[in-house]
Amino acid sequence: MAQPPTTSSLRRRLASQLAVPLLVLFAIDGAISYWAVSHYANDVYDRWLYDSLHSLARQVRLIGERPALDLPPIAQEMFEWDDEDRVLFRVVGAKTGHIAGDALLPVHGDDEKDFHDALLFNAQAQGAPMRFAALKLALPPPAETVTVVVGETTRKRDRLADEILFYVWFPQFFLLMLAYWAAYRIIFVQTEQLHRLSTSLRDISYQKLQAVSGHDMPEEMQPLIEALNAMIAKLDVAALAHRTFIANAAHQLRTPLTALNLQAERALHCESADDMRQAVIDLQEAVRRATRLTNQLLLLSRAEPEAQSGANRTRTDLYELAFETARDWVPTAMAAAIDLGFDESSTHAVAEVDAALVADAISNLLDNALKYCPPHAKITVSVRLLPDPTIVVEDTGPGIPAAERSRVVQRFYRGDNATDEGTGLGLAIAQEVSLAHSGNFVIAETEGGGARFEIHLPAA
Repeated sequence: MAQPPTTSSLRRRLASQLAVPLLVLFAIDGAISYWAVSHYANDVYDRWLYDSLHSLARQVRLIGERPALDLPPIAQEMFEWDDEDRVLFRVVGAKTGHIAGDALLPVHGDDEKDFHDALLFNAQAQGAPMRFAALKLALPPPAETVTVVVGETTRKRDRLADEILFYVWFPQFFLLMLAYWAAYRIIFVQTEQLHRLSTSLRDISYQKLQAVSGHDMPEEMQPLIEALNAMIAKLDVAALAHRTFIANAAHQLRTPLTALNLQAERALHCESADDMRQAVIDLQEAVRRATRLTNQLLLLSRAEPEAQSGANRTRTDLYELAFETARDWVPTAMAAAIDLGFDESSTHAVAEVDAALVADAISNLLDNALKYCPPHAKITVSVRLLPDPTIVVEDTGPGIPAAERSRVVQRFYRGDNATDEGTGLGLAIAQEVSLAHSGNFVIAETEGGGARFEIHLPAA
């Protein structure tokens, strides 16, 4: 038989589900780290650019009546020198026009922001992206406003951001892998409890059912262990009932089988046809009793609550079911000179039941009443709401003493007034059918001293 496909292991599922949020967390942390590092690198180099701007602005003065940059060539070369970035500057007057530096440098650009008394912005110059700082100076008369602009390419700040990001991300990635490994080890250790539980379940045998130990098990597994132990307890009860049933059935069948063997032996030694005929009649009666006992045993096994699945249950009018079942027993009652009747004032009560089983329970109650009631007694079947739907079978026979009522529902129990026809299972079957439907079976006494049997069933 092909095995059903299995899903991935719990460990892999937990590990994979843990990896996803960790990766998302790493990505979010990386984005935050990238922003923080870029902001830090830009802030550091913006301060250096601002210092360079002020150093250059201090060299702007009036020479005569014209603003000029008083910066010797050697000092300008030192100002513009950088081993990695290009440094450019421009000095321009509002009235004078270009004064010094690169005349094409912009004085405004993108992402402008104020930084103390300067203006920072980004722009393109000489085919490369650059960062600029601009400062406006108000010179004394003749009242000229001069703008000083200093810019540099962004290679150093980009490299610094990349280096800082690498040294931040690499330890974080290592710690992330270490945390994932530690989490996986914790998952592995904790799921070992499931293997212990499965080993405990494998060690349980049918002959010796025992509860699963919850010692050292996680709190989350306790409901599972309690459910398993409850199921094991039910199985233990069912197994005990099964063994008891088999033992009782074997014991009860031994008598009719022995009688069959004796009747067969007797038939073998008959010398006349009349003796042979009587032996065959006795043998036939023994077979009938054995068959009846076997049928009763099978019915009892079907009526046990553990054997119920609910698949055969339908909404049933108990009035119709009880009436039809009682009608089938009318010929037997007439042959025994007993008045069997159905109370037509009964209630049309509806219950969701296994109709065949309930009919068998009613038949067993009628069979029991017919066996113990004397001729001319009266048996009445009715359906009432007490307050649940209830099938009632009562008679005017000798009744059952109160002390015996708890014993007559036991399997194979037969009282002092038992007849040879009885099997000791009729009332036990009626009780099992009631319990199988989550109902109740009650034995009471009628006003005239007869027996009253009630099968209580839950309403649909």
